[in-house]
Amino acid sequence: MVSRKRTRFLHNTNAMKIWLLAALLCIVATTGPARADIGKTAVSLAPHLTELMFAAGAGNHLLGVSEASNYPTSVASLPRVGSGVAPNAERIALLRPDVILAWGYTNRKDLYPALRKLKLPVHYQAPVTLDDIVRDIDELGELFGTQAAARTTTQALQDILNETRLRYRDAVKVKVFALVGLDPLYTLDNRSFVIDALRACGAQSAFPSLSTPASIISREQLLLAHPQAVLFGSKQIDAESRMIANYFADLGTALQPDQLIGQDPDILFRPTDRLIRSLPQLCSRIDQIRRRLSPVPSESPLPPPRHQP
Repeated sequence: MVSRKRTRFLHNTNAMKIWLLAALLCIVATTGPARADIGKTAVSLAPHLTELMFAAGAGNHLLGVSEASNYPTSVASLPRVGSGVAPNAERIALLRPDVILAWGYTNRKDLYPALRKLKLPVHYQAPVTLDDIVRDIDELGELFGTQAAARTTTQALQDILNETRLRYRDAVKVKVFALVGLDPLYTLDNRSFVIDALRACGAQSAFPSLSTPASIISREQLLLAHPQAVLFGSKQIDAESRMIANYFADLGTALQPDQLIGQDPDILFRPTDRLIRSLPQLCSRIDQIRRRLSPVPSESPLPPPRHQP
């Protein structure tokens, strides 16, 4: 029974593992020139880039999106062009976009040799912090001539970040295990935007010294880390919470229900405006744990958060 439950959890995290693979591969990517143009069209090779285009007011510039793109719902009608791991060069060629949007870093070897023959510029973005997300939205606004819409979004996001960081800047740190998969045990390194979200909440990673984006840890390492909370992504949060609680119980560690923080994986594991908008709720959950575990008040004396995701 436990084995079947763990298999289901791993199935629910397949999207996250694909994202991690894309992130690892794209470390070797390079960027091509992409000039700003109000009439510019694009295809997106990553679901977070699809979302950021809409956040920047440029969703109508998309001719095609990645296979995993599912938000906003209007993208359902757009052609699929593969993914960051396996782009469909033929389909992209038929759509004839002005630019390809992909996850990656600059000044590295080209990741997409199959796209070279298209002779299209590739615009890479690789946000690793919440501030990077804000900058990337502004950047897309500049690229597609939607600066005003992008700025409206980023101002709202910056307000959320500023208020959240101020609220929890002096909070007692809560040690959180960011769980990606149980078999094997996967977590995220300290440079992940997910861990940056925890920092904004006055929390810290249970494994702050990891140096690879997707790290495998042992059960012994997990026990020695003594996490005070587990953050995970799932579409079936209640069921996964019970399964994770049982896993920790097998290790001899009892976790209370409030120490298991489940989030929609499409929000938690994508560096988009939705992640930032969800911060007040995430931080509130962490602060509940803080208040129960810490005898000393730790929250800044500010009114309740105003922002909703």
